Order: sequence, then C-alpha cells, then structure tokens
Amino acid sequence: MRTKLIAAAALLAAGVATSMAQSNVYSLNIVGYVNVPIAGSLTAIGNPLRAGTPADRLDQVVPYADGNNIQIWNGAAWDVWGMDSLSATGWINPAGGDAALTSLPIVGAGKGFFYGNNIGTTNVTFVGEVRTGTNTITIPGGLTPLSSPIPYGGLVSTGPLNLQVQDGDNIQKWTGVSWAVYGRDSLSGTGWIAPNGSDGPEPTLNVGQGFFYGNNIGSFSWSQILNP
Repeated sequence: MRTKLIAAAALLAAGVATSMAQSNVYSLNIVGYVNVPIAGSLTAIGNPLRAGTPADRLDQVVPYADGNNIQIWNGAAWDVWGMDSLSATGWINPAGGDAALTSLPIVGAGKGFFYGNNIGTTNVTFVGEVRTGTNTITIPGGLTPLSSPIPYGGLVSTGPLNLQVQDGDNIQKWTGVSWAVYGRDSLSGTGWIAPNGSDGPEPTLNVGQGFFYGNNIGSFSWSQILNP
C-alpha cells in the first residue's frame, strides 16, 4: 500500500509541476509532492502545497535538516528559525532559545522565505494538498516576500502565475548573492526593465520559487484559480 501511495503521489506531482491549469483534473483533492532545488547557502523558496496539522506550520511544511535554518521576513529584517537537534524541541527561535513548536511561524499560501543551507542540502521536498478554488493574496505597499500559492511556474503576468504586476512596481529574484530587479514599465519597449537597466523580457518564476515584490503604487490583490 505504501508503494502504491508513493507511486500515486509521484504521478500527481508530475501533473502538478507541468500543467495544473489543464481542465482534465477531476479530483476534488489533489495530493502530491514538489521538489524545489536548493543551491548555495541561501535559496528563496515558498510552500506550493497545503500541509500538516496545524496547516502550514513551519515544522509541518519543511523537512527537518539538522543544522539548516528558515529565515522569515518580519518587514525589516529576516528572523532565523534554526533546526537544531540539541534543542529540546528541535528548533531554535530568533532569540537563540528553544522554540516551542506552537510558536513556529505559518508558511502558508503565497509566503516566500529563505532556506539557509549549512549541510549541503540539494533539494526540499514539499508534500501536501494543492490549494484548489480561488487563492487571493493581498500585496501591501513596500517589499513583500511572495511565492505562488499554487504549484505554477512560468511567465509572471502572462503565464499561469497571473501576477498582474502594476506599472512602476518590480519583481526581485534572488541570484544567490543579491536581488535582481525586474521593473514593470509601460514606457519600455517590452513593458519590462531588466536588472541591467535596459528593456528586458518578462521575468519567469519556477515552481516553489520565492521572490520579493516591490510595491511602489499601492495595495492590490493577486488571485489564482484552480477548479478541479
């Protein structure tokens, strides 16, 4: 039974990662997994599935890797939550003490965060349920770390991600050492400004990739819909 369940999950995950928008998905509950590559010491990622009880709590979402950490944006800086087997709970809070599991942050729909890699991890496997129906995220002014609430990848605005970037706003993608800024600019010949300041193509995002949204215009909503 375990083998059958794993095989079924793999089959569903393959569909999740390639064409979630197709109309031939009939299950009311789509369950699978998504492998997100980890490169270098810091990788910007996001949780593309709903997982665990309580739903989307950090320890229910991210596979445990002793020595690694998760960094959550607090609006001004990154709070570091460490995985440490010497802690009574297995987790260290941003103040350096043992973290109660009930205090761990929720990394739910649309939330981007950093994965701090100190032990050579090469990928993170998210396991859970695809968020069907309408998923709406309010993007406030300023900088907000985001990720797609549904396991979609591709072009930011004209692809299935459907993030209608406002004119004057930007998408910031982590390169491994810094943030590459892609500006939305209607005066550009392509509608976008590349990180080097020239007219550039519309940026793309991978499934499970985290990014910063730079909002210079005002609060608006990002909606994705998947009706099984």
